[in-house]
Amino acid sequence: MVSARDYERIIALAAGAFEIGDPSAVWPFIAREFVGSLFGADVFTRAAIDYTSGRSVLLDIDPADLRQGSGLDPVIVKRHPLSVHYAVTESPEPLRISDLVPPRQWRGHPVAARMREVFGTTSVIAIPLQARPFRGLSIQRERDGFSDRELAVAARVQPFLVAADRHARALPEAAQEAGLTPRQTVVLNLMAEGLGATAIAHRLGISVRTVDKHQERLYRRLGASDRLAAVVRAQRLGLIRTPGATSPGLG
Repeated sequence: MVSARDYERIIALAAGAFEIGDPSAVWPFIAREFVGSLFGADVFTRAAIDYTSGRSVLLDIDPADLRQGSGLDPVIVKRHPLSVHYAVTESPEPLRISDLVPPRQWRGHPVAARMREVFGTTSVIAIPLQARPFRGLSIQRERDGFSDRELAVAARVQPFLVAADRHARALPEAAQEAGLTPRQTVVLNLMAEGLGATAIAHRLGISVRTVDKHQERLYRRLGASDRLAAVVRAQRLGLIRTPGATSPGLG
């Protein structure tokens, strides 16, 4: 059901994401690909939800119609059929709204009206990333529903998305434990890519002198005397991705 072209797009998505040096830029990149070539969706969201307390955080959205970091609408969290399903079952399976509610019934559902008001969409595929507390993403369209093929593509790309979510969270946690700032972590990852100070400065839009200062502080933090020693030490501490790592879960 998943075509060769679909696999090419999934591999291109994974390859593009793993080439990004700044961990904070990974999910915006994935969102653009989901809204663009992979699904042609109208809205992409990634959210964290504590179903026990009802608290939620909108981690990413494309287009940026809602402010990142804000909570999801309480009506959607508590009453959306997909939200209720994942809260009760903790299932890892990607699902469409049409898998739970017949289209005619969904059109008259009060939460469908709320979805149209908040996101301007009606159709959705949800892809869980973590069961408890729940983390997941949704791909939404204004009108057209999602096909069986698109649901199969969502299932195929899910292992990579789960790994990307864990990776994006693990790097900042490890960096914080090592006493590194987010900017120092970005510089460190670019150093691991083999970029010199001038190239890093160009990539980040800062001066070479600022890059040099970041590198000096990184050397002190990591107990290293040069770039190579700093990168090796950072890899051992789990602060950066190991070069040559493959994209998981694409088979």
